[in-house]
Amino acid sequence: MNGLTRWLPWGIIAISIVHTLYAFTMMPGAWGGIARAGVLNGIEGDADREAALWFFYAGMGFLAIGTLALKHVRATGGLPRQVAFYLLGIGGSMVVIEPASGGWAVVVLGLLALEARRRETATG
Repeated sequence: MNGLTRWLPWGIIAISIVHTLYAFTMMPGAWGGIARAGVLNGIEGDADREAALWFFYAGMGFLAIGTLALKHVRATGGLPRQVAFYLLGIGGSMVVIEPASGGWAVVVLGLLALEARRRETATG
């Protein structure tokens, strides 16, 4: 197992933590609004509430990818190639739709995941 393979899942988990913390610390009013609206159908077309919810969901999605990648690395010593494709798909579409975003960090992690796989296959 190379160093890149070892730390990449933690980079993905870090992105999940940033997304989740951002959703709750930078958008606290949105969550109060959802609660005041009764939670059920609590978005009501409010852009801030929608953004908070999607930041939270993105955080959970990155957490799933990161923890599953970590489990796979620990079990096999290798990073699944799909992780690179997931990250490149998510990050690549994000930078096309919103170039001034954190999507670039996800693209970088996706490229590093491809490099980690290349190193794994080169060494056996």
